Amino acid sequence: MNTTLQRTTLLVCVLAGFLALALALVAARSASAAPPEPVDFAFTDRTGCDFPVRVRVSGKTKLMELPGGRLISVNPGLRATLINKEEPTHQLSYAVTGAAHVTELQSGELFVVFTGRNIFSDPSYGIILTMGRFTQVIDPQTGTATPPEGKGRVIDLCERLA
Repeated sequence: MNTTLQRTTLLVCVLAGFLALALALVAARSASAAPPEPVDFAFTDRTGCDFPVRVRVSGKTKLMELPGGRLISVNPGLRATLINKEEPTHQLSYAVTGAAHVTELQSGELFVVFTGRNIFSDPSYGIILTMGRFTQVIDPQTGTATPPEGKGRVIDLCERLA
Protein backbone atom coordinates (compact mmCIF):
# COMPACT_ATOMS: atom_id res chain seq x y z
CA MET A 1 0.00 0.00 0.00
CA ASN A 2 1.29 3.49 -0.79
CA THR A 3 2.98 4.96 2.30
CA THR A 4 1.69 8.41 1.43
CA LEU A 5 -1.83 7.04 1.68
CA GLN A 6 -0.98 5.26 4.93
CA ARG A 7 0.69 8.30 6.42
CA THR A 8 -1.69 9.99 8.80
CA THR A 9 -1.09 12.80 11.16
CA LEU A 10 -3.77 12.37 13.73
CA LEU A 11 -3.71 14.54 16.76
CA VAL A 12 -6.64 14.35 18.92
CA CYS A 13 -6.74 18.07 19.39
CA VAL A 14 -6.74 18.32 15.65
CA LEU A 15 -8.95 15.31 15.15
CA ALA A 16 -11.73 17.54 16.30
CA GLY A 17 -9.99 20.73 15.25
CA PHE A 18 -9.26 19.69 11.66
CA LEU A 19 -12.75 18.25 11.34
CA ALA A 20 -13.95 21.68 12.35
CA LEU A 21 -11.33 23.26 10.04
CA ALA A 22 -12.56 21.28 7.04
CA LEU A 23 -16.14 22.23 7.79
CA ALA A 24 -15.19 25.85 8.32
CA LEU A 25 -13.39 26.08 4.99
CA VAL A 26 -16.52 24.85 3.23
CA ALA A 27 -19.13 26.59 5.37
CA ALA A 28 -19.70 30.28 5.85
CA ARG A 29 -17.95 32.10 8.66
CA SER A 30 -19.62 31.59 12.00
CA ALA A 31 -19.99 34.14 14.74
CA SER A 32 -17.01 34.08 17.10
CA ALA A 33 -19.35 34.43 20.07
CA ALA A 34 -20.81 30.96 19.47
CA PRO A 35 -19.90 28.42 22.16
CA PRO A 36 -17.76 25.34 21.43
CA GLU A 37 -19.69 22.50 19.76
CA PRO A 38 -19.93 19.00 21.23
CA VAL A 39 -18.04 16.21 19.44
CA ASP A 40 -18.18 12.47 20.00
CA PHE A 41 -16.65 10.10 17.47
CA ALA A 42 -14.41 7.05 17.19
CA PHE A 43 -12.07 5.57 14.60
CA THR A 44 -9.33 2.96 14.35
CA ASP A 45 -5.73 4.09 13.79
CA ARG A 46 -3.90 1.30 11.96
CA THR A 47 -0.64 3.10 11.16
CA GLY A 48 0.65 4.73 14.37
CA CYS A 49 1.53 1.60 16.37
CA ASP A 50 2.45 -1.99 15.51
CA PHE A 51 -1.15 -2.88 16.43
CA PRO A 52 -4.53 -1.25 15.67
CA VAL A 53 -5.66 1.38 18.16
CA ARG A 54 -9.31 2.34 18.68
CA VAL A 55 -9.54 6.06 19.43
CA ARG A 56 -12.65 7.64 20.93
CA VAL A 57 -12.82 11.44 21.14
CA SER A 58 -15.44 13.35 23.09
CA GLY A 59 -15.83 16.84 24.48
CA LYS A 60 -16.15 20.20 22.78
CA THR A 61 -14.32 22.00 20.02
CA LYS A 62 -14.47 25.38 18.36
CA LEU A 63 -12.72 26.81 15.33
CA MET A 64 -12.25 30.57 15.35
CA GLU A 65 -11.09 32.74 12.48
CA LEU A 66 -8.48 35.34 13.40
CA PRO A 67 -7.18 38.40 11.53
CA GLY A 68 -4.83 37.67 8.66
CA GLY A 69 -6.55 34.44 7.63
CA ARG A 70 -5.35 32.57 10.70
CA LEU A 71 -7.40 29.99 12.56
CA ILE A 72 -7.36 28.66 16.09
CA SER A 73 -8.97 25.46 17.25
CA VAL A 74 -9.76 25.24 20.96
CA ASN A 75 -10.92 22.07 22.67
CA PRO A 76 -12.31 22.57 26.18
CA GLY A 77 -13.03 19.33 27.98
CA LEU A 78 -11.84 17.19 25.05
CA ARG A 79 -10.88 13.65 26.08
CA ALA A 80 -9.33 10.84 24.06
CA THR A 81 -9.52 7.19 25.01
CA LEU A 82 -7.15 4.82 23.21
CA ILE A 83 -7.57 1.03 23.23
CA ASN A 84 -5.12 -1.56 21.93
CA LYS A 85 -7.47 -3.67 19.78
CA GLU A 86 -5.24 -6.75 20.15
CA GLU A 87 -5.12 -6.37 23.97
CA PRO A 88 -8.40 -4.58 24.84
CA THR A 89 -7.51 -4.36 28.53
CA HIS A 90 -4.62 -2.05 27.54
CA GLN A 91 -6.37 1.33 27.54
CA LEU A 92 -5.39 4.96 28.09
CA SER A 93 -7.49 8.06 28.58
CA TYR A 94 -6.18 11.62 28.40
CA ALA A 95 -7.56 15.13 28.55
CA VAL A 96 -6.38 16.68 25.28
CA THR A 97 -7.48 20.25 25.69
CA GLY A 98 -4.69 21.79 23.64
CA ALA A 99 -5.12 24.43 20.99
CA ALA A 100 -4.01 24.46 17.36
CA HIS A 101 -3.04 27.82 15.80
CA VAL A 102 -3.17 27.42 12.01
CA THR A 103 -1.58 29.72 9.43
CA GLU A 104 -1.65 28.99 5.69
CA LEU A 105 1.77 29.39 4.08
CA GLN A 106 2.30 30.80 0.57
CA SER A 107 2.97 27.24 -0.60
CA GLY A 108 -0.53 26.21 0.49
CA GLU A 109 0.84 24.14 3.35
CA LEU A 110 -0.41 24.74 6.87
CA PHE A 111 1.93 25.86 9.64
CA VAL A 112 0.41 24.73 12.91
CA VAL A 113 1.49 25.69 16.42
CA PHE A 114 0.10 23.29 19.01
CA THR A 115 -0.04 24.38 22.62
CA GLY A 116 -1.13 22.39 25.65
CA ARG A 117 -1.93 18.68 25.44
CA ASN A 118 -2.29 17.12 21.97
CA ILE A 119 -2.05 13.67 20.41
CA PHE A 120 -0.25 12.99 17.11
CA SER A 121 -0.06 9.79 15.06
CA ASP A 122 2.21 8.91 12.16
CA PRO A 123 3.98 5.71 11.03
CA SER A 124 7.35 7.46 11.35
CA TYR A 125 7.03 8.22 15.09
CA GLY A 126 3.97 6.31 16.34
CA ILE A 127 1.24 7.78 18.53
CA ILE A 128 2.49 10.40 20.94
CA LEU A 129 1.03 12.76 23.52
CA THR A 130 2.68 16.17 23.59
CA MET A 131 2.46 18.67 26.41
CA GLY A 132 3.96 22.07 25.69
CA ARG A 133 4.48 24.05 22.48
CA PHE A 134 5.11 22.13 19.27
CA THR A 135 5.00 23.05 15.58
CA GLN A 136 4.27 21.06 12.46
CA VAL A 137 3.88 21.75 8.74
CA ILE A 138 1.03 19.87 7.07
CA ASP A 139 0.36 19.47 3.36
CA PRO A 140 -3.44 19.36 3.14
CA GLN A 141 -3.27 17.95 -0.41
CA THR A 142 -1.30 14.82 0.50
CA GLY A 143 -1.89 14.56 4.24
CA THR A 144 1.85 14.42 4.86
CA ALA A 145 3.34 16.33 7.75
CA THR A 146 6.65 17.04 9.39
CA PRO A 147 7.19 15.43 12.80
CA PRO A 148 6.15 17.74 15.64
CA GLU A 149 9.05 19.80 16.99
CA GLY A 150 9.14 21.99 20.05
CA LYS A 151 9.54 22.26 23.78
CA GLY A 152 7.73 20.26 26.36
CA ARG A 153 7.07 16.65 27.23
CA VAL A 154 6.46 13.80 24.76
CA ILE A 155 4.94 10.47 25.83
CA ASP A 156 5.06 7.39 23.58
CA LEU A 157 1.49 6.06 23.74
CA CYS A 158 2.26 2.94 21.67
CA GLU A 159 4.73 1.90 24.35
CA ARG A 160 2.14 2.47 27.07
CA LEU A 161 -0.55 0.56 25.14
CA ALA A 162 1.66 -2.44 24.28
